[in-house]
Amino acid sequence: MRIPLLLFFITTFVNATPQQLKQVSQEEAILTNIVFMRTEGLLMTQLIEQKSKNKKVLSAIKRAKRYYTETQPMLLEVIKGKALALDQKQFDYISQEAEKKFQNYDIKNEGHWIKLYQNHIQNCIRSYSLLLQDREWASVTYFSFYALPELINLDQEFIKLNIK
Repeated sequence: MRIPLLLFFITTFVNATPQQLKQVSQEEAILTNIVFMRTEGLLMTQLIEQKSKNKKVLSAIKRAKRYYTETQPMLLEVIKGKALALDQKQFDYISQEAEKKFQNYDIKNEGHWIKLYQNHIQNCIRSYSLLLQDREWASVTYFSFYALPELINLDQEFIKLNIK
């Protein structure tokens, strides 16, 4: 059992040029970053949902949750078979950092946290836009093209809230 697997790895990596190996690792690094961005965004979404009492904010958060749900199957398809450098410790770190940011969430200063969330959405928009411009990896480009419009709509929805 080990020999065929070893032969597969040897033939894959011996026949691959250094440029191909570099591209694979860059693509996997990009996908890892996308997974981290989405994890952070989803955690922020959940924290706002738990703490906010504002019906308009909760409606926008519901739309954000729908965005994550609808785009998840495509992301899973894109990362299928990729070696992403992810582990539980990294996810725990993201979770702890998100919780620290939202630790002092209060309805009186809800605008501050909404602004943090908007900044996250805008960073995602910039990232996906750059990936669309690069067009280096077809699957990453396609996912960015698929995910970007709803992110822009979410950004506009949070701008309309005008919470200060």
